[in-house]
Amino acid sequence: MQKKAHFTITTLWFFLLVTFSQFTLAFNPSSSADELSSGTLELIHESEVIQAPLLSTDVNINIVGMMARVIVTQTFENESANWVEGKYLFPLPEKSAVDTLTMKIGERVIVGEIKEKQQAKKIYERAKISGKKASLVEQQRPNVFSNSVANIAPFEKIEVQIHYQQDLTYSAVNGMSIRFPMTMTPRYTPSNIIEENYQDLSQGFAFAPSFFNVVDLPQVSAEKSTHRVNINVALDSGLPLAAIKSNTHKIIHQQQSESLHKIKLSGYNIKTDRDFILNWKPIDGASPKAAMFTETMNNDSFVSLMIMPPIGQKAIQQLTREVIFVIDTSGSMAGESIKQAKSALLQGIGSLSSGDYFNVIEFNSSFSRLFQSSVAIDSRSQGKANRFVTGLNANGGTEMYAAMNAALTGHHAPTDLRQVIFLTDGAISNESQLFQLIEDELSDSRLFTVGIGSAPNEFFMKRAARFGRGSYTFIHSVEEAEAMLTELFYKISAPVLSNIKLEWPKGSTVEMWPDRIPDLYAGEPLWLKAKTDVLNGEISISGELADSIWQTKVSLDKGKNQHGVGKLWAREKIATIMNKARHGRLTEKAQQAVTQVALEHQLVSRFTSLVAVDKTPTRIAEALYSRRIQQTRPKGSVAPISYPSTALQFTIPPWMSVILIVLSLFCLLVVKGLKK
Repeated sequence: MQKKAHFTITTLWFFLLVTFSQFTLAFNPSSSADELSSGTLELIHESEVIQAPLLSTDVNINIVGMMARVIVTQTFENESANWVEGKYLFPLPEKSAVDTLTMKIGERVIVGEIKEKQQAKKIYERAKISGKKASLVEQQRPNVFSNSVANIAPFEKIEVQIHYQQDLTYSAVNGMSIRFPMTMTPRYTPSNIIEENYQDLSQGFAFAPSFFNVVDLPQVSAEKSTHRVNINVALDSGLPLAAIKSNTHKIIHQQQSESLHKIKLSGYNIKTDRDFILNWKPIDGASPKAAMFTETMNNDSFVSLMIMPPIGQKAIQQLTREVIFVIDTSGSMAGESIKQAKSALLQGIGSLSSGDYFNVIEFNSSFSRLFQSSVAIDSRSQGKANRFVTGLNANGGTEMYAAMNAALTGHHAPTDLRQVIFLTDGAISNESQLFQLIEDELSDSRLFTVGIGSAPNEFFMKRAARFGRGSYTFIHSVEEAEAMLTELFYKISAPVLSNIKLEWPKGSTVEMWPDRIPDLYAGEPLWLKAKTDVLNGEISISGELADSIWQTKVSLDKGKNQHGVGKLWAREKIATIMNKARHGRLTEKAQQAVTQVALEHQLVSRFTSLVAVDKTPTRIAEALYSRRIQQTRPKGSVAPISYPSTALQFTIPPWMSVILIVLSLFCLLVVKGLKK
């Protein structure tokens, strides 16, 4: 009897063990060869644990006019006696046009080539297996890239250089600016996204293959990282400047001439727990009303055009507004971020005028409204809102979808305008689902996103604002919040320049991106990229500003020649095509269009990658194993590293929990019976 009971218990525990081991295998990210979180170092000798390779990054930024050319040099140093493969995940600006990869081994320099993504992957894997040094740069998201380096020899250093082109950004408060991202806020995967990927247990614990191929949650660490970054900037603005500053880092500034400046970070080996942002403003009266840069390649000419429309202060109308403030109170906002968000929200409520209506929605694992529906602003409602905001704390998951839906679809107040102001770090992985929601439910609302924290998900924030026909504002610190928000609230109360139209010279063939020109808010420049067959004549630009018509003309033959304009046009075309994808899915025709333009202009995209291979084998082929390199947690964040429902990226169904509890109780009863 006892033997039979022991056999029963053993069988049940074996069943439990197998059940959980299947879950572990199914949900363990490292079990997928294509899965890359924060970067991994793969080792040859499985039984031996070695130190991760030291990774340093040197950034050289060359700014001319309205564009920047950036060279990022990553050094992989293998301090072990083993051959290793280094993998590293790194952020770049959303619309960076990545076009060049070089790999330096000793005195040898290998230049990469753009290939279709699957072809590049195969080339890299073949080189890795055959013992050749190789490097592969892939786009995981529009603002997240991965770099893999195979066959780093014992005690060897390998330098990998990545080159890209990017536009600058402009705001009335800070003038021109450039941002170099250096860390990432961990992304939250909503439970409904996880459940969609879950299949019935009767099918052998299988899960959707695409589930493991998304880079969602980088490993971040509160500990000090060995990864350090050095940044040098050469700035040729073409204009005399009133100020150059960085609110994120201490800088050393040397002026070489009236318009040429050299900037570097103060100190050596700067920490990577925040993004680097550099701002500069021309002296009063020197700001350009228009700027145009051109480049001719083969038989095509490319144009990058920036025009600053009039602000129209005299035309400002007192329009009543309904403003829905949405604040992210999830765990990723803990620390400095929630302080910034609360400060911004209080200022936003204080900016409302008599006749305006408002409401506040806060969300983490769920959402709640301050009022059942929007109420008129008065001393009583403002006081209640201020007390509500002051008491907010950051914890829980980032279930943004329900909060966004509530803000867009709620009962509309009797006002002239309806505006949704969304304060968040954007630390989510279901961007395409949210873009679709905004597109479907926007109606006559306008969505304004406010990026909070040291490393917000700028890709999501900018694109959400674009879909929402609003604008994006980034607040790095509490100190700059007031000025940035004053600009934002002025922006959304001033008249919009709408129905913008361009007329190119007659007889010219033009392909312009974006193909649909968005409305412009006060102080925002109009940025356009075009491919044309002529570079003479004039472009006529017009739009409606309040009750008047605004128009201007720009001469095409006065553009300054600048390398890289063609690549920025190609990147803008790719971004526009990708923006039109429903739920993140492209048609075959659209995928072919993206691939074609990326190959023609030699750019890394969702469907193309950069690969460099040394032709000479340097080691005997052996299997590789892996361990992780952690990224630094964003400055000011005190959120737990593992956010709810994200550490294992799965949810055990309730019925499975019940079965396991019943089996455990049965085993306990059997054991008690044996004792008796």
